[in-house]
Amino acid sequence: MNIKSLVLVAILSATSFSAFAEMVNMNKADAAAFQHYLKGIGEKKAESIIKYRTEHKEFKTVEEIMEVKGIGEGIFKKNQADLSLTEGKVSAPKKTAAEKSEKKASKSVTEAAKEKVAKADVK
Repeated sequence: MNIKSLVLVAILSATSFSAFAEMVNMNKADAAAFQHYLKGIGEKKAESIIKYRTEHKEFKTVEEIMEVKGIGEGIFKKNQADLSLTEGKVSAPKKTAAEKSEKKASKSVTEAAKEKVAKADVK
């Protein structure tokens, strides 16, 4: 196994994934819940969902989420089973001090691994 493969393994193992296949209540969830539980939803898309919901009172169907700018059929299909109009999570779990510290350490490891890959490419 070469250095690039080892670095890639280190990066992938250090990366934390935020989506946890939980049902999300589209009409009550906060932006953090959308980000945490749904695949392909970052801060901007989560805020766009909240904005759309505020402007339109509430979602009438789960498919209506595709009306939100930046959310197309692909993202919808990835998350369809985890969307509900009346049930599910409304907020993301609170992070403990240990989780925050772990994320910060993970980021440092990822950045160091990327630097090693960049240096290996130069050689």
